[in-house]
Amino acid sequence: MPFFRLIVFLIIAARSALAVSQQCGASPRQVRAGYWLSSSGRYSPVSTIDVSLYTHIYYFSLSVDPLDSTISISQPDELPLLAVFSATLKKDSSSVKTLLSIATDAHRIEESNAAFSAMAADPIRRAAFIESTMEIAREHSFDGLDLSWQYPSSPADMANLQLLLAEWRARVGNETVETEREPESPLLLTATVYFSGHLFGGSDDNVDYPIDAISRNLDWINVLCFGYQKNSKVAAADAALFAKTSHSSTSYGIGSWLDSGVASCKMVMGIPLYGRSWYLKNKEKTEPGAAVVAEGPRQRSSNQSGVMAYFEVEETLRDNGSTLVYDKETVFAYLHHGDLWVSFDNPEAVEEKINFARHKDLLGYFLFPISFDDSNHTISQHAFDAWSSYGADGGSNGDQEVSSRGTSHGDQDARQAAEISGSITWFPNLNANVLFSFLLLIFLVFIHG
Repeated sequence: MPFFRLIVFLIIAARSALAVSQQCGASPRQVRAGYWLSSSGRYSPVSTIDVSLYTHIYYFSLSVDPLDSTISISQPDELPLLAVFSATLKKDSSSVKTLLSIATDAHRIEESNAAFSAMAADPIRRAAFIESTMEIAREHSFDGLDLSWQYPSSPADMANLQLLLAEWRARVGNETVETEREPESPLLLTATVYFSGHLFGGSDDNVDYPIDAISRNLDWINVLCFGYQKNSKVAAADAALFAKTSHSSTSYGIGSWLDSGVASCKMVMGIPLYGRSWYLKNKEKTEPGAAVVAEGPRQRSSNQSGVMAYFEVEETLRDNGSTLVYDKETVFAYLHHGDLWVSFDNPEAVEEKINFARHKDLLGYFLFPISFDDSNHTISQHAFDAWSSYGADGGSNGDQEVSSRGTSHGDQDARQAAEISGSITWFPNLNANVLFSFLLLIFLVFIHG
């Protein structure tokens, strides 16, 4: 009987390995991505991007036209930017991939999300959307497309998203056949998604992403691991890696996606290049959890209240009277200056997050938005270095299989789970189909023996 149980266990493990290998077969070895805001061209032109720091760069963003569900180019200066974006970046690096992101418009969220819902719910509108995305991507030499619908808010939206992803992937495959392109050249398809596989805080508590459709049809997902405290009434970590009393953390969100069945090789973790700011109610009370009275000042970079670019955070830190604090348990930095309080990721926090992503065997990371970095590309460079040097003191290195070295803070349950799952990570390195067939044959011989 122990032998019988061993065979059953190995068959189950082989089936899991087969499922993972099927998800990961077409994924790149790694993703070091950055989102460039089209609105940032006035202070951070495309030509200032250091392409050596990235494998993939996203143009963010265009939106869905509510009238016919095609891609909307609303700003008069958008077309000239689209025309030169890919060419400018590839002039310095022919290997960098460019993707066009179609996103919810942050300045008209309800209207923009309604346009996404209407498009996804109608087969004719879905077809129009898909054709227009592919046409504009090919016309302007993009290598892929990104769906940044923030967010599908009902079970119906999620069901329609499932249809959209399947039809989008099928159309990309048909284009490859029609144009006789080489097998490696179909458009990449990605999606920018909520930090968790389950949506919180909506009117319906039964809203979950279509995991099978994501795994089958997308090259990877970009998980928005920030923005946790957008509407907070207290000073708090807007992109906490760990949280003891809340689901609002990156460790919880990534764990949620992994538990839902998305393979780690399909997951790219987001790191913000902005800070979330507030005005304190009492400037003498500066600890996280302190009461706030309003969002922080409107900034030139974001044109939003409460959102401060990393280079603006640095400028504030240089002012006399600013105090910087790094929270090792939650993994975030904050500054306070008078009654101003700002949560952000400093280089130390970024390194911890990269180590976490590597420990979880994630496909990579993305920075949002790269136009918010300083002129020395401080955070972008630090993320690149941390990703490349992970495990250099023993174990794995940048492009090889990573070890199970943990981060230095908290999350013991997640760490133990990762160690258990890591004990069978050698299975995907085998031919999973052959392994499964062999074990099944042994099992059949045994029971009929």
